[in-house]
Amino acid sequence: MKINLAALLALGALSGEPKVLDIRFSVQDVEGHAVLHIALANHMPQTVKVPRAIATEEEMFGKLFEVRDAETGQLLQYQGIMVKRGPLAEEDYLAMAPGARRSNTIDLSRAYAFRQGRHAYTISYTGHYLMEGKEMPLIEGPVSFVHTGR
Repeated sequence: MKINLAALLALGALSGEPKVLDIRFSVQDVEGHAVLHIALANHMPQTVKVPRAIATEEEMFGKLFEVRDAETGQLLQYQGIMVKRGPLAEEDYLAMAPGARRSNTIDLSRAYAFRQGRHAYTISYTGHYLMEGKEMPLIEGPVSFVHTGR
């Protein structure tokens, strides 16, 4: 009997069961900086591997997130560091044991062209993590936040 893992994951999400890997975003305006707080939790009985770019890095080296003006829906321009590289390698992932939790913060102000003044925005992430060597979807957002740009 062949089991469709994606269908099981969807069924778990619909029934209120925890996700395989839970990711949560919140953004706070800290001294004029839009600071993204990322919380990760592994609810699986096995180790999963998450991209270090979201789990440990405090600075972005490429466009990781989709940030939009909440009023117009317009995508904010990414103006941060852009490092060209190939596909992710083993060292680009952080192993998270069963039950492990991890949090990270990233200053979005350095990387996105926020408008001056107080405005509402949304942030989304579409990526993946590894479970038993297979890429699994990792999606969060859109999450709303307010930031006062300077």
